Formats: sequence, structure tokens, C-alpha cells
Amino acid sequence: MKLRLVYNWASILRFAWSVWLTLLAALLIVVSVALMLLDAQILGLPAPVFAGLAALAQLFAIPARIIFQEKVEAFLADEEGALHWPRTWRGKAAGGTAAVIALATAFIEPWEGTRLKAYMDVAGIPTICTGHTDGVELGDTATPEECREMFLAEVVAFETRIRPCLPGQLPDQTRAAFVSAAYNIGARAFCGSSMSRRAQAGDLAGACDALLMWNKARVKGVLQVVRGLDRRRAAERTLCLQGLAG
Repeated sequence: MKLRLVYNWASILRFAWSVWLTLLAALLIVVSVALMLLDAQILGLPAPVFAGLAALAQLFAIPARIIFQEKVEAFLADEEGALHWPRTWRGKAAGGTAAVIALATAFIEPWEGTRLKAYMDVAGIPTICTGHTDGVELGDTATPEECREMFLAEVVAFETRIRPCLPGQLPDQTRAAFVSAAYNIGARAFCGSSMSRRAQAGDLAGACDALLMWNKARVKGVLQVVRGLDRRRAAERTLCLQGLAG
């Protein structure tokens, strides 16, 4: 069996309750050992008390991993014990970001589709879930819940990454169209594109038109127009211009 890091390992290490409880247990063990080596009366409690607290924290870490994280969305408005991206998204609702994310996810999902087993996309890149490619290998699998969490987290991440490459004020539909493009071509490519340059120069209609240029992919080493990309870019342009018309 091949061991691999889960895709959101960094968030789990930083924010999962099970990890924090395990670290607390380790700290309490260190305190109990230190008290046994020094003077147990320093803190006014015997060393066994800290050892017992450590055992209790470690005991709670187990259900925190298999139960609390499963129920944490209802309990803490979050998912899987990682408290990072959902708070970032929801915390920006007043600034319009939540509306952009909602528009972008609804737009992107039908184009990307969702597959629970890794496959090769049209460009020959291993892909899983809703267009996820980072670290994917053929044979990988995921649950619908994992795919949904991954998809939402990545849409939020792409919106954040391309924000410096666009004007501060944009209609939600227009920004969502650009998020969709970045999700497909990558944030770096988007920020170096004529879409970004035209938008920052104030030519928003021209930036929407520039979406149509990104309708090609390398198929068997040859750069060519891909019908699906051509249709997607046209739909993104329509959404982009709808924002300007509104």
C-alpha cells in the first residue's frame, strides 16, 4: 500500500482539533515529567494530575478525529476539523466574495464534472473530483464529500490568488467568469494574460473578449483548439459581459 499525504494536510496540521488535542497531551506529559524531576509543588498540583490530564486529552483526540471533525460543520460552522478556508470564505461575505464564490462554483462545476476516480484529462493530466490535478495519480479515489470540500476550497483559493491581478471593483458575474478561467488555466497564467492586463487598464469588455483566446490545449503534444474549451470560454465571456451590462 502506497502512503501519501492527504490533499489538505497543511490545514489539518494547523487547525484540526485532533492535532491540537494531541499536542496538548504531549505538553501535559512534558509538564508532568518536569515536575517529577524538579518540585511537584511548584504549581501546587502533583505530577500525576498532569499525567492524567494528558491521558484525557489524548483520549479525546480519538473521537475528535473520527466524530468531531465529521460533525464540526454543524458544531463550529466548518468541515473536517480544519478551520481555515470556510471561515475565510464566510468572513468575506459582506465584501461580496461569497456571492462571487457562489456564482463561480455553480458555473464551474458543470464544465469540470465530478469524478470520484482519477482519470486523464484531454491534456493528459491526472485529474480527480471537480478538475483537481495537484498531486493526483491514476488509481486515486475520493468520496463525494471530499470532492465537494476540495472544490470549494480551491475556488476560494483561486479567487484569492487572482484578486491582485484585477481591479478592486468588479461586478460579481465578471469576477466569477475570471475565477472560472483561472481555475481552468491556472492563477499564474491568468495573471500574465491579456485578460488581466486589459481589466487593469480599464478595458473590461476587452478583458471579457480575451477569454476567447484561451480555447487551446496540448493534445498529444500538439497545441490545438479544443471544442469543450471553446464552448467554455464563450460561456465565460457571456457571464463576464452580463456583469458589465447589469
